[in-house]
Amino acid sequence: MNADEAARAQAVALAAVLECAVLVDQLARTGSAPAEEMRTLTDSLFRVEWGSVDEVFGGLGNLARGLQQLEALLARAPGGEQRNVLRYAMSLLQLGKQLGRDRERLAIIRSRLQHTGLKSEHFATSYDELAASLASIYQDTVSTYRLRIRVAGSAQHLQDERVAARIRALLLAGVRAAVLWRFVGGTRPGLLFGRGTLLAACRALRRQT
Repeated sequence: MNADEAARAQAVALAAVLECAVLVDQLARTGSAPAEEMRTLTDSLFRVEWGSVDEVFGGLGNLARGLQQLEALLARAPGGEQRNVLRYAMSLLQLGKQLGRDRERLAIIRSRLQHTGLKSEHFATSYDELAASLASIYQDTVSTYRLRIRVAGSAQHLQDERVAARIRALLLAGVRAAVLWRFVGGTRPGLLFGRGTLLAACRALRRQT
């Protein structure tokens, strides 16, 4: 993988992290988020074999919102830095770093995702049951780390079990995307010093969607 290919793959994975963060924020504040976008992101958890990062998320068209957010952040556009979204995204990247080094938890997550995937036909008609199953995996593994993501929003929505499960399912998908970002060469210093390269890759990706 050359430098341009690496920047492209990293931009796709970062877009997925940001899209998860955006949807978590939307759910926390309003109690709802686009069902198709949520499903795309959580379905990525079951794609363990892939040729390109795009394939994990079913194609670039499914990450339009995340790519838009990534471009705004990298370009430092006015309003691009939504405080909670950025906080969630940075926490997801940190958790992805921890999880990527934690073989025991990774094995547990893979095993439970495999078991959950066996019931995917049933979940096809019941997204909330899928979200509840993924939320349970998140609670038993990622949320046991010292670093925990504190989601801010409406108490009414956050206390709704259905909304809370969807948020946790998206956080699990976001952490997986963060692990993927590191797998294709993403680093925190790279975000700081390679911003221009990432921005160019992001803009090229947006032209393809």
